[in-house]
Amino acid sequence: MRKIKWSEIYLLMYELKSTVGIYFMAFVFFYLFYGVFDNTISQTLDFWTVIQMFSACMLIGFGQGLFQLRKYFTIPRILLWGLMSMIVTIGFSEFFNWFDSYPVWYRIVFYSIILISFVLMLLTLYWQLQKETKNLNEALRKYKESRKVGDI
Repeated sequence: MRKIKWSEIYLLMYELKSTVGIYFMAFVFFYLFYGVFDNTISQTLDFWTVIQMFSACMLIGFGQGLFQLRKYFTIPRILLWGLMSMIVTIGFSEFFNWFDSYPVWYRIVFYSIILISFVLMLLTLYWQLQKETKNLNEALRKYKESRKVGDI
């Protein structure tokens, strides 16, 4: 079994910070957003709920790293990450009763938006991989051309 180095763990966390941050902002925003429309609910975000939401987002981000979507962009890995992420999202929100004071439809809208955001996140990853591939191919082409000129 290969030993995992601290540098690998740190680099993984560095890569996943954007995923964790995006979902954390989405969770917090959506949690507080309903209070804008319904004045009967005075919604505030306590520290314990922030910790719960951040933990859920960390699990979603680590799931992305666990399935190594940046290296192996395959349908089974995508589906497993999406399923695990939805289980984490629904599990945390139901277990910790994030939306108990909200109407049921709001909870359903939240889950739907998060599901759509997973699709958009994967689309973004795909575009990023395509861009990196194009840049690497261009750099390889330039390198090969420079080697041909130098060989003559």
